[in-house]
Amino acid sequence: MVEIILVRHAATSWSGVRYCGISDPPLSPTGLADARRLAVSLSRDLPADVRVVSSPSRRAVATATAIVEAAHLPGVELDARWREADVGIAEGRTFDELSAIAPDVAAALARGDLEIDWPGGETHSSLAARVADAWADLVAVGRPAVVVTHAGPFMHARALGEDRPISRDDL
Repeated sequence: MVEIILVRHAATSWSGVRYCGISDPPLSPTGLADARRLAVSLSRDLPADVRVVSSPSRRAVATATAIVEAAHLPGVELDARWREADVGIAEGRTFDELSAIAPDVAAALARGDLEIDWPGGETHSSLAARVADAWADLVAVGRPAVVVTHAGPFMHARALGEDRPISRDDL
């Protein structure tokens, strides 16, 4: 069995405020400090042959880079399959703003639906397929890995690792 550690990138100024899929805000000062603390803690137990794989977004790369530096590892491997879902018309909007232009999507989110097809963005099945493909490649390589990703891919990867459907508990 291959050990895969999933890490959601640290906070940006948009975290918990605006939907952020393809936009690329940097880590906030708090997020950068959190990434460094996580990296130091995580680095203590990482095997020498661990890979650090990251979404190419700068918030994920900054979090992954903190891990690589703390653990004195060779570098970060970028894999676009770990990027966040393209949230289409929700991009950069608050929940209230999304409610005004896409009330059905907002209602689904408020109900806790996880299988969202984002208008003007990515479908749930597309996100699930690309994460499953990336996960299968990690397992096939057979080396331990730290994957720095986003909420959407994180949920899918965790469920894949536990061989079950995604759930709200995955966030």
